[in-house]
Amino acid sequence: MNPFASEASRRRNERARLDPTYARRVDPKLNQGRINFLLFGYGETHEPPIAVDVIIGSFSILSYDQRTGRVDIVSLTHDIRAPEIERFLTQRGKPSLPVKIDQAYSIGGFDLMRRTVEDATGLSIDFQIAFQDSLLINLVDGVLGSIEIDNPADFKVQPFFLDGKRFEEGRFAKGRQRLNGTQTIQYIKALTAHYNPSLERNVRKVIVFRALLDGINQKCHDRDFWLRISGFVVGESSSKAIRYDFDPLALLVSHLPDVISSAARFAGGEGCNLGASRIGKSIYVVDPNSGDGGVQWLSMEVLTNPVAKRDMESGVYPQAGAALELPLNGNPYGDLVTAYWQSVRLLVKQRLVPE
Repeated sequence: MNPFASEASRRRNERARLDPTYARRVDPKLNQGRINFLLFGYGETHEPPIAVDVIIGSFSILSYDQRTGRVDIVSLTHDIRAPEIERFLTQRGKPSLPVKIDQAYSIGGFDLMRRTVEDATGLSIDFQIAFQDSLLINLVDGVLGSIEIDNPADFKVQPFFLDGKRFEEGRFAKGRQRLNGTQTIQYIKALTAHYNPSLERNVRKVIVFRALLDGINQKCHDRDFWLRISGFVVGESSSKAIRYDFDPLALLVSHLPDVISSAARFAGGEGCNLGASRIGKSIYVVDPNSGDGGVQWLSMEVLTNPVAKRDMESGVYPQAGAALELPLNGNPYGDLVTAYWQSVRLLVKQRLVPE
């Protein structure tokens, strides 16, 4: 992690110097000793009548705690209203209705996505990676061969779409089992036939992430594995299936002695020391009926939030507004850090900062 730690420090100092709003967005205490990676996966979804053949994205912040060596995961539901995107569009002469947070990347690229997520969480987004859902298939099939999950319950999933192709419904039995790439996507992406909070897609996503870490940890002493993963990164980057807001090759080259030393230890069989045991806390910012709260569905927010109630009555929210979630008592027209995202920022800080 040394290359990333050095680059994260440099980037934070540069942003503090050039961007007068940066210091207000990020919480110094929350970010102390952390390196934060924002993973944004996106692809087709088919959830009639709310979403039919649309592109949605999934946010996961991997926050590496240098003090414990563990990775904490903060996920945000794609249904949250993000006024940053609306203001971005208005400034360019494109007034808009309320926009969901997962549209930040397609509308304003890495810069808008980073600023929006920093507003929302208080975490400094040091590095960003955006990738298509199909990348996961190639990672599992082409690099790892398969992954092993420990599924908490037997459940049936509905059909899902990937790259324009419909995949039929399926079932996942309870217990340990191996998944190929397509099954991995289905496990994360497909809706369950009957809703169960313990089988939320974010819960399944963390299960898969643990399995990926375990798979890498088991194979990292194999020289051929590193050849496969290098070819995978080059191939996916060339096809634009994955994009970064940093240069991973330059980071490795700038710390080549450390990289060679680590590679020698891995090749000697010491292992990468990754594995599922390296995952720390997991936070899912979504309505409390589905996750850890911080936001709630618009239908509930209008009962206690006068701003949301006024917007509803004045027609700000179209029929699809029922599928929006808002921070608790948030005002999308005020200061976004202190008046809109405060409930989300409080949730993240309470969970990640030790008492």
